[in-house]
Amino acid sequence: MFRDSETGQLAMIPFSDLRKLFPLKAGAKSKTVFVRLAANKQPKGTETLEINVKGKETFSLGDCKYNVLAVRQTIKSEAGKTQDEFTALYAPDLQAVLARRYDEGTNAESVVGYEVIKPLPN
Repeated sequence: MFRDSETGQLAMIPFSDLRKLFPLKAGAKSKTVFVRLAANKQPKGTETLEINVKGKETFSLGDCKYNVLAVRQTIKSEAGKTQDEFTALYAPDLQAVLARRYDEGTNAESVVGYEVIKPLPN
């Protein structure tokens, strides 16, 4: 997996085949060990991505509603300490995450996502 953003380039190299995880289905669970690579930085060891597809939901984006899968993602350090945890709202039809839900089930729960989706120009 590769990302290029304002904060720089980042690659997450898994040590297992991710193809068996897709397509995502409700109830699916997996653990994938990976190494994080960033420009001009040495890797800090391996990390583990735990995925738990909790179920199906409907997510509104603008005037549209999308069927999404609620995918709980937890990233743990080599020592087992949780580094990041959120629920991704993944739309299989679009093959994209539309939003992330943080601090789920608490008073601090928040959703960060797209406000609008537009087609790419030709």
